[in-house]
Amino acid sequence: MLKLLGGFTLVSSKIVATFFMVIILMLLGFAFFPDLLNRMSDFTNWIEGQIRDPNMDERGKFLFRTLVNENTIFGIIMTLIARAVIEFLFWVTALMWRLANPPEDKPGKETPQPVAGVPPTYYEN
Repeated sequence: MLKLLGGFTLVSSKIVATFFMVIILMLLGFAFFPDLLNRMSDFTNWIEGQIRDPNMDERGKFLFRTLVNENTIFGIIMTLIARAVIEFLFWVTALMWRLANPPEDKPGKETPQPVAGVPPTYYEN
């Protein structure tokens, strides 16, 4: 149960970190890379133009045009980029943690040995 709670905590912290990373990336983009953000805006306009007129009735088209626009697509792309950055940072942090704190060999616990007569992927408990 504690392992499940720990997994939820890790996922929740990554979601919160992604939220703040989107804001940080947008601020850094506006400050240092306005041309790159302008090109990303052109890219989202191109994507929006490709999916602008879906085969729906008028009510569906109205809802689609209201919900799927350049800002939505830009937000999705920024969220994906921020999530990739967060996953990379968590991976590097875990790697550095493992380098600084290697797992200890317990003297009473032996490494599992393969069981005879079965495929080599099965081990004794």
